[in-house]
Amino acid sequence: MQKHYISLLRTPERRERFLRVNAHVNGLLHSPGIDGKTLDLDEIRQKGFLGDGCEFTMGAVGSGLAHVSLWGTIAKSGEPGHIFEDDVFLCKNFEEESQRIISSLPKDWDIILWGNNSDTSLQFEMIPGIGDCIAHFSEEQVRQGIDTFRDIDVKSQAFRLKETFGICGYAVSPKGARNLIERCLPFTTTLHPHSCLNNRLIKTGSVDVIMNKHYRHMKAFTSFPPLCLTDNIKSRSLNAD
Repeated sequence: MQKHYISLLRTPERRERFLRVNAHVNGLLHSPGIDGKTLDLDEIRQKGFLGDGCEFTMGAVGSGLAHVSLWGTIAKSGEPGHIFEDDVFLCKNFEEESQRIISSLPKDWDIILWGNNSDTSLQFEMIPGIGDCIAHFSEEQVRQGIDTFRDIDVKSQAFRLKETFGICGYAVSPKGARNLIERCLPFTTTLHPHSCLNNRLIKTGSVDVIMNKHYRHMKAFTSFPPLCLTDNIKSRSLNAD
């Protein structure tokens, strides 16, 4: 499986750090992403990527389109692929463990998240048809320990995903890529109840929030414990540009 990582050309320091901390993983392919600062929103809207009233920041539009572009690449290739953002840290045995987990998924799987943002919650089906699990993380603890994560062998398991935010690292099948394109485009801003937050309405201001709306209706999975971590800080996120 190909391993794509998204990193803007104007942020070479992020790309250099990603390659340094993940030097134990082979075959990482750079995707230059789409710089929101260079976009013509009217043109993108005419092409059907943006819906009326979309309130995404320019950075969020560019980030979302970068993922969509790779979905198209994977759909056309006919082979599953990994997609990473450039602030991700992969565990020591990522290649072996991710391959083992993917081989355990049903043949019609769509997407599996290798991790999620540590400032949010993760809801997955612990016992099929019987009970869900809602996991919360310590963002500070993740940041403190993340540099050693690449030296750890993680034994993980796939669970049906219900809700979470963040797409720092995931794998998607060609069917899943087509499914995501159909469900997530055009980008729109709506309010969506988040069950992990007592059905509080969440505004869809980025592609991962749109994806969150659809996980429970897809063959979507998460790995738990995660195979990747991110030290993402919202205030420094390129989505905020």
